[in-house]
Amino acid sequence: MIGPKASAGDGSTAVGGNNNGTITNLTVGDGSTVALHLEAELARKLPSHLGAFIAQLAFKGGLTASSTQMRPLPPEVADKLRHNQLPVRHPIIRDWIRHSLALERAYHGVEQQNADARYLVRQRAGAVYEEELLKAAQDSKIPEAEISEFARHHAIMLVQAVTDRLLVDYRASKTGLVEEEIARLAVSLVVADAVVECEVLEKPSHATAP
Repeated sequence: MIGPKASAGDGSTAVGGNNNGTITNLTVGDGSTVALHLEAELARKLPSHLGAFIAQLAFKGGLTASSTQMRPLPPEVADKLRHNQLPVRHPIIRDWIRHSLALERAYHGVEQQNADARYLVRQRAGAVYEEELLKAAQDSKIPEAEISEFARHHAIMLVQAVTDRLLVDYRASKTGLVEEEIARLAVSLVVADAVVECEVLEKPSHATAP
């Protein structure tokens, strides 16, 4: 079967229609250069390589779509975030929305061995928050009566400081290599949970937050 007419110029050779087998044999002498543009071959192989690469990145993330469950942000949590001027788009909040089911499963598993696990983790996050807040306020010479207001205006910095401190603690407790990306996600989820439960950041005075 002959396909659309093919044409070539500048010494090139055109091949049209349907073809099977070897089309061109090349013999190249010393010092000669041949450039072949095999776009059809590239188009055929690219999807499989793309699929393999995407799968590698997805599995490296340590979470699959089936382990995540998007959840709406409860009104009392949104209220607390507004009070502390922490954007809903902040990474720890987005992670909490996306991976809260994985967090609940993890808590449930640890609670089989220690029923107070959730309370102790939140208390630790809260203690680190207070330490970081007082240190930052002292460095900025903020009067005690204005510390809460200072915290509200520096929520992003304080959340980052708490996350960094807890991540350092976690690394110190592990032997061997720690997967940085996954470890930071795990710590961020714990900090976000502490934010939601009012152990980290300031609680609104009208207190619809838990």
